[in-house]
Amino acid sequence: MTDQRRKVILDTDIGDDVDDALALGLICRSPELQLLGVTTVFGNVQARARQARTILAKAGPAFHAIPVAMGCGASLASRPKDNTAAYLHGQLPNQDCTCLPEAELAPIQGRHAVPFLIDTIMAGAGDIIPIAIGALTNIAVALVLEPRIAAKIPKMVVMAGEFRRSMAEWNIRCDPEAAHIVFSSDIPMDVTPYHIGDMVRLQETDIHALAVAATPLAENLAAAVAVWQHATGRVAPALFDPMAVATLLQPDLVTWKTGTVHVELAGQHTYGMTSFDEQTSGRHRVAWEVDADRARAYYLGRLGVAPRGESRDG
Repeated sequence: MTDQRRKVILDTDIGDDVDDALALGLICRSPELQLLGVTTVFGNVQARARQARTILAKAGPAFHAIPVAMGCGASLASRPKDNTAAYLHGQLPNQDCTCLPEAELAPIQGRHAVPFLIDTIMAGAGDIIPIAIGALTNIAVALVLEPRIAAKIPKMVVMAGEFRRSMAEWNIRCDPEAAHIVFSSDIPMDVTPYHIGDMVRLQETDIHALAVAATPLAENLAAAVAVWQHATGRVAPALFDPMAVATLLQPDLVTWKTGTVHVELAGQHTYGMTSFDEQTSGRHRVAWEVDADRARAYYLGRLGVAPRGESRDG
């Protein structure tokens, strides 16, 4: 029987904001997806790879040996903004203490993330979907080194950008030049901007339910949330990155607009900001509105947790 699962690669800056870990957890609990590998990007890519391998180990034997490749720790950006520079100089992600010892983890992938992406996509049948939830450096460098991969990618799923307020969203701000390369390619993209994830947040009761869910994966994700809460002083994690994965699985959780995303590189004060031109011929589909309660329940249901006493929705 032919495997009908959708093939994906997750490209992530896991370890700082906790939503990357929550997104990887969702992929592991989604039987419709076949995870071919995880690539890490931006700053301490080794520590990020350690957390990714920990989550895969906690997800069960089927995920333990999935390749995890370390990628570009540096940025192509000509003008690093705000506090992004701190993450480029070895700062440990705040969730590193939730990781398993190296002896309990699968070996790191021997190849750098960029050739791993190129080789895997080129060897595929044009059916591998990259899910990019961090800086777009790995993808951009892969496109520059091997432009043919663009024609082999049916679409990308990207958490990046913001179009409702004047801000440079983090994943763009970390490497605007890389983002420009990726968004200027001919690859169709489903884009989940900042405001979508900002509207969908876990509640304290949800985090407690994860902690007592009696599965190693849920317990590890709850531990990562607790460490993130302590490190940041924040309470309710926004589901920025999980919503990107969720829209691949369940597109009608959001409403969409079609057009073209642009990344600003010239302006002194607008460097890294994004704009969106709505047009039917555009290659970018942007999530615009979200049913926040339904999206949150969908996420928790996939993790085997019932939101606020509701029945489980798998």
